[in-house]
Amino acid sequence: MKRASIARRLLGIATLWIAGTLCTTGWLLDTLFGRHVDRTYIAELDRDLTSLAAALEWRTDGKLELTRQPADPRFELPYAGAYWQASSGSQTLRSRSLWDVDIPAAVARRVGEGDADIRVGPRGQSLLVKARRLQLTGADTPVDITVALDRTELRQAKRSFRHLLWLSLGVLGLGILGAVWAQIRFGLAPLSRLRAAVARLHAGQEPTLQGAWPAEVQPLVDEIHLLLRRNHEAVERSRRQAADLAHAVKTPLAILANDAATLPAPASQRVSQQVDAMRQQVDRHLARARAAGAGGAAGGAVAVRPAVDELVRALSRLHADKPIAVDIEGQASFAGDRQDLVEMLGNLLDNAWQWAQTRIRVDMVTQAAELEIRIDDDGPGMPASAMTRAVQPYARLDESAEGSGLGLAIVRDVCALYGGRFELATSPLGGLGVRVRLPAAVAAS
Repeated sequence: MKRASIARRLLGIATLWIAGTLCTTGWLLDTLFGRHVDRTYIAELDRDLTSLAAALEWRTDGKLELTRQPADPRFELPYAGAYWQASSGSQTLRSRSLWDVDIPAAVARRVGEGDADIRVGPRGQSLLVKARRLQLTGADTPVDITVALDRTELRQAKRSFRHLLWLSLGVLGLGILGAVWAQIRFGLAPLSRLRAAVARLHAGQEPTLQGAWPAEVQPLVDEIHLLLRRNHEAVERSRRQAADLAHAVKTPLAILANDAATLPAPASQRVSQQVDAMRQQVDRHLARARAAGAGGAAGGAVAVRPAVDELVRALSRLHADKPIAVDIEGQASFAGDRQDLVEMLGNLLDNAWQWAQTRIRVDMVTQAAELEIRIDDDGPGMPASAMTRAVQPYARLDESAEGSGLGLAIVRDVCALYGGRFELATSPLGGLGVRVRLPAAVAAS
């Protein structure tokens, strides 16, 4: 399953909430504005009706007469959008804007506000119409007064408001989303800092998680510190137990080996073989215990070059009867425990020293987050068929050579603890080439 992001969750929830709120607000404002505009136009029609009713009267000859013209100039221009009409029986008075046509009597639909309705006027115009029947003084015949306004301006006003409204709400929504995103980034910034601090801790750049942490993050930091402390104590306890076991077991084994020499030949040989097998098992498991403890606490930054120099000096004294020229190239840092590094390099260099004739070369190369250590010698080398068998526990390709046959197997096990790789190849110098790939540290401690 794809890992969910807290930031995406929060942003998604905020987006849905903001979009729903703004859409509801936009619909409500658009509806309220439309009703307000409709009321305004209907109120204007009411004023025009009242004005016309006050200006109409019956003449002495029985004809209907408009004593004064309405104030709106649109009534005087043909098809200008404002119309009025007054009719009684066969008499009809109309505004000049109607020219020679009447306001249609057919109602297209009613308007919810007041008693206004919508009709199709001259030239297909949509008219907002309001009509009233009055009884004027001087005659018993009722007068029907009709006033109409073109709805084009009304609809344009609504359309313009709607466009501006949604544009404003869209900009407002983007602004709010930007503010929410900034708030999320600021609020989750301590988690990013914690991740960077853990990375520095793993790389060995810092012994603990440094910095001031918010109250919500501090308990997690405290738990990490507690876990690190307990892990360190477990590592040290494991190493002490391994050392105690070495002292406790090796002495009895040495006594058994000495007593075996006093037995008759067949029994002495069998006992010596079993004692030797037990010693090999103890050496292997002690080496793995030391490495396992350190591997569980990986995260230091160890300079490889000083460790190689130290081992070369020690091996030069140990093999003083066999002078070997050692060329060391490169600088690198190992992300792990120094004891594990010395354990691996010590076995590899000692093995190379036994088989080299005159020269050993050590190269250190760092690529991205991987460290590669290459150890080459000019010895007799190893056939490809024997390279796989050489890294097996207790493999002894030459029984005349000293050692328990654990060296390369221990290197393989320790390398595996760090997720590294261990390979054997033919050396450019003609002998055996060993390639060890391990996690690289950012900087040497």
